[in-house]
Amino acid sequence: MLIKIMNRRRAKSRKVGDLRRLMRYLFTPKLSAEPMGARLLGPPELHQLLLNDRPWGDEVDDAAFDLADQLWRYCREARIGQSMPIVWYVHVICSFAPAATESLRSPPDPYPTPARWASTAKNAIRVTSDAMDFLGWTLNRPSVFVVHGDREHIHVHVVAAIPTAGDDDWAILRLSRREINKVAKICAEAFNIPVAPRIATSYYGAWEAIHGGADDPSGHHSV
Repeated sequence: MLIKIMNRRRAKSRKVGDLRRLMRYLFTPKLSAEPMGARLLGPPELHQLLLNDRPWGDEVDDAAFDLADQLWRYCREARIGQSMPIVWYVHVICSFAPAATESLRSPPDPYPTPARWASTAKNAIRVTSDAMDFLGWTLNRPSVFVVHGDREHIHVHVVAAIPTAGDDDWAILRLSRREINKVAKICAEAFNIPVAPRIATSYYGAWEAIHGGADDPSGHHSV
């Protein structure tokens, strides 16, 4: 299990168009140039956001624009009378080792949950949301969770607002690599899954060295 913050370093302020492009990538089921399996493993999970169109097929752009605009408005409301931070939303990727796929079909749950999980995608989101809790995420924070399977490792993209009305600005961007790795280790051990997929560590490390922390690890819409 590996946790990566993709947009930690930015020299220029984020624009709503940046978020729209990221959302479009997250919701696009498959690009023909990619050799791996299906990208979307299940529907997105939303918190404090509404989705009026299905995020696939002809409605990808509508869904991406709608959610990006909602998240932008939430952040603007939280910063009334103040300037927006350079990074006003966070893009986190939680990756699971290929060997963890079997574990994600029916992982042990150390905490009581309202219902049994229905799919590998839901289980991946369950583990990821637990990790996000350790990183300071809260349910009142506008967020999108999307599970992808177009790499050898299943991975969950999380896009969440940093400034939120009625809450302190989230300090996630100030967490050290060591602190983030510790959270990944705790959650991996709790759910009995491998700690970090080497292929994901190598992939995101090489990509970040080239692109310097932009959002999209596919390279399709680096911003």
